[in-house]
Amino acid sequence: MIKNPATTLKIILSAVLIALLANCASKEEQIIVVGSRIANTGEPVELVETAEEQAPIVDSKAVTPIQTKPVQTLNELSKLIKNHKNIHANSTKKREAEYLKEKEQLYHLIATSSEASHQIFKRYGVNPTIQTEHNPISTFSMDVDNGSYKLATAMLEQNRLPNPDGIRIEEFVNSINYQYNQNDALFSISAEAMPSPFRPGYHILHVGIQAKTINDKERNPSNLVLVADVSGSMASDNKLQLLKDAMKTLVSQLNTNDRIALVVYNENALVKLESTSASKKLKIFNAIDQLIAGGSTNAEKGLQKGYELAENMYQPGFNNRVILTSDGMANIGSTSPESILTKVLESKEKGIFLTTLGVGIGMFNDHLLEQLANQGNGNYLYIANARDIQEVFVDQLNSQLQTVAKDAKIQIKFNPKQISNYRLLGYENRHLNQQDFTDPNKDGGEVGAGHTVTALYEIKINQAVNSKKLADLSIAYKKPQGHKVHTINKILPVSLVRTSSETTSPDSRLSFSIAAFAEKLRQSYWARLYSYNDIQHQLNLLPVAYQKQEQVIKLKKLIATAKNLDARTDNFEPNSPIVNINFDRVPLLD
Repeated sequence: MIKNPATTLKIILSAVLIALLANCASKEEQIIVVGSRIANTGEPVELVETAEEQAPIVDSKAVTPIQTKPVQTLNELSKLIKNHKNIHANSTKKREAEYLKEKEQLYHLIATSSEASHQIFKRYGVNPTIQTEHNPISTFSMDVDNGSYKLATAMLEQNRLPNPDGIRIEEFVNSINYQYNQNDALFSISAEAMPSPFRPGYHILHVGIQAKTINDKERNPSNLVLVADVSGSMASDNKLQLLKDAMKTLVSQLNTNDRIALVVYNENALVKLESTSASKKLKIFNAIDQLIAGGSTNAEKGLQKGYELAENMYQPGFNNRVILTSDGMANIGSTSPESILTKVLESKEKGIFLTTLGVGIGMFNDHLLEQLANQGNGNYLYIANARDIQEVFVDQLNSQLQTVAKDAKIQIKFNPKQISNYRLLGYENRHLNQQDFTDPNKDGGEVGAGHTVTALYEIKINQAVNSKKLADLSIAYKKPQGHKVHTINKILPVSLVRTSSETTSPDSRLSFSIAAFAEKLRQSYWARLYSYNDIQHQLNLLPVAYQKQEQVIKLKKLIATAKNLDARTDNFEPNSPIVNINFDRVPLLD
């Protein structure tokens, strides 16, 4: 017998979690599972147990033998057999009920125990520094997700350092509200460059894209299908209650000409509420309140049923959208985003968009939810509390519901005479080839009304050249229900280069500060050059009005927490000592 209960818990949970998570991602992808350090890298996992360490997951109690007296007549025998059958049936149901109860307790234990905190990410690497003379063109799809930043925030607020594989710089940068100027165009473009505070000889090029905003009256009617994960893993971390609160908040903001339907899924999927006018809020709230967690997770069935309903509700010119609410821990059916979305491609092309709304920390599949949104014409959001719900479904409702451009892409062609080197900060999983830019069959990003998309580059400017142009900026996109590719072209002149950070806009300085924070969290090569205190110093130089913003105050707190938690060593130091660092050449490890 094992004397240490913690050891027993580790053994039980490790075995169970490997079984539960074995199908969470396709075999060809490099998936990182953190917590108990179970990794799915395409190689078989061998479990070794000693005799002492073997322990049953569920210990069902034996049925007590039935005491009987000797049988005297055939009638008594008949009654006895019947009695045996009834008792056996009842005991079987009792054992089954006990098993289901213990199974739910196990789900809760897995999701709440510090010994079994599991998150699934995909590692995308870090963009290298590019020599412009060899490759002057940078192409990537737009991204308005916030999942990476919100999940990292939730973890730091629990005094836990987020895993570096879950840090995507663009989602940190695009989670901040910037005060960009707007004109009447679909996309208003702002740009400037400032000397890098941390990489000598380089500037930070800030490109800000503001989508046209609309008011509530201008928002098109919406046909929304909520697809709610009610599997057993949703019983922990207050996940299900958060989703209920989020869905009810969304419904409370809708107009009378909007419609809502509700699909729930665990190992099966069913329609909990057919298409219903948003004016019937009590009926919708009642359906949401009845949701109970239990069972396995078949996200494929849930999404298929949701898209079937969305097809039936579809109306041209409406905001037709499926909203998947889940922790992403799919463990039966198809579990890779590619497989799950294969059967809904026609709906995607038709103009039915997808939002994935993630919750939970203890058991959470970031990779699945992020890629479902990426490949399903949508965006990936994360909520951890009432503040996040308010932000997503009240403050940003029009942006989340009404898409103004789909398959949106950015391409920058740097002037090799003026720019010798450049590096894009983030967007590693949004990279596109040059020829993909105007290819109508290549997926891009979806942008909602009022959304902002910000991209940052480190650039090395050739001061000896007196050119008037830094680069050419182009945007490609389609209309929400169109197939034709439209383009916008702008010149980025040398005049946008500032001589110091003091003469640079607060938005550019703020965006760089949060990007530097993300670089630090994911242990980027260039993050070795500065400390968390250096990032705080940059924020302290912002105007007082900016420092009073809630988003800046929260960012400062997160940086302070990360500083106290981060005791990691420098992985680059043994082979590339910081004293010998070459600011123009980077050892590419990923």
